[in-house]
Amino acid sequence: MPTRLGILCDRVIEAGWLAAVVLVPLWFNIYSARTFEPDKITLMRSIAIVMALAWLIKVAEHGIGQIRPTQPSAEVDTPSSLPWGQRLLRVPLLVPLLLVILAYLVSTALSISPTVALWGSYQRLQGTYTAFSYIVIFALVASHLRTRAQLDRLMTTIILTSLPVGLYGIIQRYGLDPLPW
Repeated sequence: MPTRLGILCDRVIEAGWLAAVVLVPLWFNIYSARTFEPDKITLMRSIAIVMALAWLIKVAEHGIGQIRPTQPSAEVDTPSSLPWGQRLLRVPLLVPLLLVILAYLVSTALSISPTVALWGSYQRLQGTYTAFSYIVIFALVASHLRTRAQLDRLMTTIILTSLPVGLYGIIQRYGLDPLPW
């Protein structure tokens, strides 16, 4: 039986992926020396941390084997008699995802500059921490996107967010950008 806390955590996770889809593409700070990428990555990392904390609260409340999305729907996966470890191994992209995580961990540990490999360079911040933030968002979307209504919200949000991004690209193409890049 879903609890209020579990439902709240599911809502926070969904709000996180919707916020990532809206805020990250639209965010830029013209007053920053590094206008686009580092600010966007910092925002995306923060969203991933909030999503991960909501998931950890669900795990603490129910245990790892009992975590399921709490939205009632016929599309929610059916309970299985298999232990959670065996159910987990049946997830199609889990093994490749674990191999990517392992590759990041090994390459960070064996890097010439492990600190830069972990946090990313000052200019771009594209390190292991950022890659793991991408992975957290991906995994939580993959595990919690269960209903048609959620999919519709996500797709609508992506489409609506792409409109100002595309419009800004058109403005830049024709030299009408009011900002001096």
